[in-house]
Amino acid sequence: ENNKNQEKRKTMGIIGQVMSLPNMLFWYGAWLTASVARPVMLATVLCMLANPKAAQSKLKLIGMTFQFLLLSKDKKWKKTEEDPASFFKDENDPKIRKKTVIFLRHGESTWNDTFNKGDRKLGAFIMGFFPGVLKSFATEWYFLVSGQCDESWFFDSPLSAKGISQAESVAKFLRETDVQYAPPKEAHLLRLIKGDDPAGKCQLISSNLRRAISTCCIALQDRLDKRVKDDKILILEELQEASINPDALSISPPLAPLVTAFTDSERVKEIYATQTDTSQNIGNKPLKSNGLVRMEAFCKLLFDNTHITADSVMCTGHSYWFRAFFQTYLPKDFNHVCKKKKLVNGGVVGFSMWHKKTDKGEDKYMIDPNSLVVLYNGF
Repeated sequence: ENNKNQEKRKTMGIIGQVMSLPNMLFWYGAWLTASVARPVMLATVLCMLANPKAAQSKLKLIGMTFQFLLLSKDKKWKKTEEDPASFFKDENDPKIRKKTVIFLRHGESTWNDTFNKGDRKLGAFIMGFFPGVLKSFATEWYFLVSGQCDESWFFDSPLSAKGISQAESVAKFLRETDVQYAPPKEAHLLRLIKGDDPAGKCQLISSNLRRAISTCCIALQDRLDKRVKDDKILILEELQEASINPDALSISPPLAPLVTAFTDSERVKEIYATQTDTSQNIGNKPLKSNGLVRMEAFCKLLFDNTHITADSVMCTGHSYWFRAFFQTYLPKDFNHVCKKKKLVNGGVVGFSMWHKKTDKGEDKYMIDPNSLVVLYNGF
């Protein structure tokens, strides 16, 4: 009987220890946090005082983030009820102007790596979430105290290692795909992208966010390495992602050299400096702007032939903006996965964009549904 009681007490003791473990971990964590927080805060303040210009720049970004989180309606706009197809009933109408547009979605960003599950298994994402958040905040803190005001994990988030690999896979696809064996539509688009189409030039355009610019630099490096005169990447705020998150805020100043990232290679930084055109980049999107405003502005730029002079363009941009563009300018009765799902990281799709001025002088636009071609990866 005594032996049984001893075994029972021993078992209860073990259970008690196990039950108290979360409590112990909580209080130990609280003690550790309190012990570390004070010297870290003191070191942060001293470093910021030693480099006030960098600190001011970073605090300005933080302030702008809260402005957008609280006040911006960048992803909210009234959906139009009119069908684009109603203005383009006769495809042979001489008033219709056409241009070829190719979309390339950027590779995964550091923000995506931290907060988005992506293609990871749920268990792996959950297990790695807290360490990933800790790493990202530690990196951001290091940039702050070291005075690197232009570097950030969160603001205008750059490509992650995976994102760089995704951009490189696009470059490999373009390099290894033999155009002569591709179907006619795909072959035509591939020649345009590579800059090998004798019939006309394909102008390179990118959003003003770093992950998009870097993706364009890496994916199109073979073409850019030819250093053809005036073959530069036009940077446009109109392609900036529709989002209120800090990763969608551009940190590059308006009409000025672009800000590179800590994940960019030397060749990518060289392209930023010598093979981009920032003459039309107005900087970060206005607080009162939204995705629809920028889409309409892009369409107008596309056809006014002032800054976009080529009949074909390749635009490196973002998933939500691209999906909203398809939803807005494809015919209402045309069902396609692009209206429901996002273009994957490194995905490439091409189509023909139509423009017509109505009798009232209004500009109308439509994507020709028969021209839609998925070149790489898809949705």
